[in-house]
Amino acid sequence: MEAIASPVTAVLPGIHQESEVSVPHLRELTVALARGDDAAWAEFHRDYGPEIFRYLLGGTRGDYDLAAEALQQTYLRVAKYARPCDDPRQFVGWLHTLASSGLNDCRRRQKSFWRRFATTNHVDEAATASIELTQTHSDQVFAALDQALAQLSAEERSLLQEKYLAGMDIRSLAIRLDITPKALESRLTRARAELRRQLAAILSRHE
Repeated sequence: MEAIASPVTAVLPGIHQESEVSVPHLRELTVALARGDDAAWAEFHRDYGPEIFRYLLGGTRGDYDLAAEALQQTYLRVAKYARPCDDPRQFVGWLHTLASSGLNDCRRRQKSFWRRFATTNHVDEAATASIELTQTHSDQVFAALDQALAQLSAEERSLLQEKYLAGMDIRSLAIRLDITPKALESRLTRARAELRRQLAAILSRHE
């Protein structure tokens, strides 16, 4: 894995501190990932998956479907390019590069999320422009995302966290909630729409 030139101190919140990952364990983990060890993948998904997804979620302005697709692309890249590594900062930088690459590939297959958002929600041009200006400010986006999530109802927040952060599939989550998959999809659609509305409002204030 080649060292990444860009800073990684704010790339994946919660895992960028060198002290948080022991060098011997990181090497053991990456060696196991390179050979496709199931236990290593389970550990990687548990310890790194939520923060990679949060990074992608911020980068997509709360588009859970696009972020989830990009997360799968990131995992495929990790599986393909995993090599032994004993430098925590280098490893996190590498993950950042893979996540960004995965997201870019997904975006090339879709229209811009904010263009669709502006069209379907009649966001005025001034508000859209102010949102786009914040695109490179990851810290601001992460903070806005946290604020937007906090504005949701407890039920909406729990639903999104279980589906997208915990990774529960539709069928399992529907069974747990004792509702039909169709009803669950409707709830998720409403929750995502409310998150986008809250996030857009917060980002629009940062003109």
